[in-house]
Formats: sequence, C-alpha cells, structure tokens
Amino acid sequence: MAPVAEVAASCRCAGEALRPGRRAHGRSGASGGVSGRQWRQWWLPVACVVANAAALAAASPQTSPDHEERLVLSRRVKEMYDHAFGSYMKYAFPADELRPLSCDGRRVRERGDLDAILGNYSLTLIDALDSLVIFGRYDDFRMAVEYILEHVSFDVDLEVSTFEVNIRILGGLLSGHMHASGILNGYEGGLLAMAMDLGQRLLWAFETPTGLPRSRINLHAKQEKASPAVTVAEAGSFLLEFGVLSQLTGDWQFYRVARRAMLVFWNKRSALGLLGTTLNVESGDFMDTQSTTGPGQDSFYEYLLKGYILFDDIELLDIFWEAFGAVERTHTFEGFTYTVDMFRGTMVNPHLSPLSCVWASIQVLAGDVAGALRSVLYWYGLWSKHGALPEVFDTRTEAPTTARDSPLRPELAEAVYYLSLALPHDPTILGIASNLIAALDTHSRVKCGFASTADVVTKRHDDRMDSFFLSETLVYMYLIVAPHEELQRSVRWPLGSMVFTTEGHIFPLRRVGSASDRGSVGMDPVADEVA
Repeated sequence: MAPVAEVAASCRCAGEALRPGRRAHGRSGASGGVSGRQWRQWWLPVACVVANAAALAAASPQTSPDHEERLVLSRRVKEMYDHAFGSYMKYAFPADELRPLSCDGRRVRERGDLDAILGNYSLTLIDALDSLVIFGRYDDFRMAVEYILEHVSFDVDLEVSTFEVNIRILGGLLSGHMHASGILNGYEGGLLAMAMDLGQRLLWAFETPTGLPRSRINLHAKQEKASPAVTVAEAGSFLLEFGVLSQLTGDWQFYRVARRAMLVFWNKRSALGLLGTTLNVESGDFMDTQSTTGPGQDSFYEYLLKGYILFDDIELLDIFWEAFGAVERTHTFEGFTYTVDMFRGTMVNPHLSPLSCVWASIQVLAGDVAGALRSVLYWYGLWSKHGALPEVFDTRTEAPTTARDSPLRPELAEAVYYLSLALPHDPTILGIASNLIAALDTHSRVKCGFASTADVVTKRHDDRMDSFFLSETLVYMYLIVAPHEELQRSVRWPLGSMVFTTEGHIFPLRRVGSASDRGSVGMDPVADEVA
C-alpha cells in the first residue's frame, strides 16, 4: 500500500503541471491557446485519482488490514439507510418529505424558501432512486418506479425553485431511467418521458432578456411573478442535468440554454477572475460583489469540471481552470476558503459555511490531493468541536453564529469520499468516516428516521429530514467504507466512468454528441443564437 504522502505527491505532480498559472488564461480570443490534443491531456489529474483508487483498492481487497472494519461500518450504514428510508415510507409517503419528530409527512408550505421545493410529487422517493440501487433494494426501486410512473405529475399550479427541482427531481428521473433500463424487465423508458416533460417546463425559466433562468417558476402556468434575483449556483447548475437530458433525447436545446446562461455571468467576471453571488436576470448584472465557494456559488465550480468530463466540452475546462486558480489565489487561507470581494480579493467576513466543503472534492478532481487532504482535515477539525457543522461558523469568535442548525448535509462526507478514492485504505480517512457515521447514528437517530440538528451546541433536534440525506449523505458514507467487493456489486458503473451530480445522482459517461448536434455556443452569449 502506497503511503499517503506518496500518493498525494503523485497526483499533486500530475495536477501541478496543468494548474492555472502554468499558462495564460485569458478571455476568449486571448493568445496562448492550447490545441485540442493538449486540452485532452488535462484529464490527467482526474485519471491519476481514478488509477490510484483502482490499483490500490483492487490489491488483495479481501485481505486488506481494514477489511473487517469496513464490513462492520458498511453494515451499520446500510442499517441507517433502512431506518431512514423505511421511516419515510411508513410515516410520510407519498408526501415530499418526512418530518421525523412529528412522524408524518411535510404537506404544508410553512418555512418560506425552505419549502420552495415542495410540489406534492413524492420528492424524496424520486431523489432516492439512485440510493435504492446502491443499497441493493431492488424491490423498493421497482415499486418506486412503478409508483412514480402511475401517480406523479408535474402539471402542478405551484411556484417552485427551478434549481432544486432540477438537481433533485430532474436529476433523479434521469439517473433512475438509466438504472431502470438496465435492471427492470419490461421497463419502457417512462422516467425519461417524465424527465422530458419536466425539462420543458423548466425551460420556461430561461425565457428572460438575458437567458439567465428565473429562480422560481410555476410548473403549470409559466408565470413570471418571481424576483429577478438568481444566484450563480442557481443559474450555473443546469449543465449536467440538461446536458444528460439532451444526450438521452437528442434534443440539444437543453444543454445549449444551460451553457449559455453560464456564459452570461462568466463574461461578467472581474479582472481577478471572480464572480459575485447574485444576478439580475433582466440586466445580467451582479447585484452584489461577494465571491464565495459556499452558498450561492458552490455547485457552479463543480459543474464546470464535471460538465467537461461528461460532454468533452473543452471550453468548460478552460473556464474551470481560470475559476479554480482565482479561488486558490484569493479565497484560500490555510485549509478554508473564505468569502471575498470580487473586485478587491479581500475577505468580506470570517464566516464559514459547510457548503464550502465542496472545494475539497473539487481539489481532488483537479489533482491537488495534498490540498484536498489539508482542506478535509481543517473541516473535520471544525466538525469535531460539536460533532456537526453549523450552517455558519465565525472563525473570529470560534463559535457558531445564530445560524446554529445542521441539516444532515453531505458536503463533508462527499469530500471524504473523493479523498478516499485518491488515498484508498488510508486509516486516517477511514477513521474520519467512522466518526462521522457514529455521530449521525448517535445524535440524529429518532424513532421515525433521522432528525436534523436545530442547534449544534445544545443538540436540540429539528423536525426535518431532507431528501438529500438519502440521496447523498448516506450514499457517500457507504461508498467510503464499503469493501471493494461490495462496491463492485452496488455500483452499476465503474467509479472512474461516472460522475455524481451536486445532488448525488449518478451519470455514467456516454458517447458525446457531435459539436453540430450540440450546437456551438461560444464565449459571446449575445452573439450566439440558442435554439
């Protein structure tokens, strides 16, 4: 088994030669371009991570020193999933979400923006389709598919969050369709038809003067009463779901509108290569100057790199490296990334959000395993203060702010998962995962599922179990600890030939449509016509 330092150094070396700063990253038309062949060599950092994972994990998997510990941990996570999903089905189904303290389903919108995802379409069931397959619950998967096809409709007269509906529901339908196509006899593609229907409804959100999507849309009436404000994460996180919908249907208008929306705000970046957080969909201008890797921007960075991986879209990779380099230069201090001003690059406040943990995952995929290890250790140190990550932590006072809740988020587990790919069988990584699992099972388990933490200091529970707890949090924990032979049975595609969306849905790499099929959308979104 290669030591941590050796594996980290090998991937660091692969990524370092390709990091921003090794070439000029100008705007479109700038000198110092790279040929298509050279561009494709930029896959090396990710390939390095996958190669290390495959080589080290496959080496005598049943005789590895941590094999018995992994068996115990994987059984524990499976039982946690049984309790969580079983509680949803027993107490909440067919409602969108489970209320684990009330032992019923959430059927009334009463929490403002938190409830903008609710639409009476069995959200948790759709979001959990991937996880049912990963945990080997094929009978439940068949039941879920049959129920969704027979009972779920998106012709609902409600204003919903376009971003959340896209990542949770559209993503769930698409990945569910690809699973069902391979494991359900008699399946005729019904989930893809539903995804197409939902995708066409979401397209209404992009009917704005700039092509930026509205943050809210009525799935029935196409109303335009919503605020003109949309965040970078909301506007920039349609690439994967819309792109895969285009791949599966051959209708590339979805990918083109998602890509164009991203280019609208990317072309508004500062000279430092940074973005603000909130945009006006009418003018395309930023409404603030706060640049972050956390709330409002997190999944944008993730989707640039994963979009390149899925669709071989070279321009996305170019944008990713410029954005990655800008964050590393201006946001990073020790193991955290802080919010900075997009024009000055100076820190705005000393606050941290657990959503920023995604940066460690991105560092692994970019080949910076050493940087990712540092980030994970810092975040784990912060987690260790309370056995959970508060929604906002003030590093100046070294305490949570008034936002003390911790809603079973997956970001730290996700970062540890990606790190485990680069550093298989490393005892530090496995120890972190073991502690995360134990804390969840000890502090969040209740009679009717798993309850979020309302206050990390007092450990008071909150009456919510978001759908991402099933689709992401428990999945990543299982993938970290499961023995090699279990993973081969649980995951239908090799880990190196698929990507996870920001909601934990699996999209396998497929044959990419030709450039003429996809339609070229260049760096000037105004000049490009989008079908």
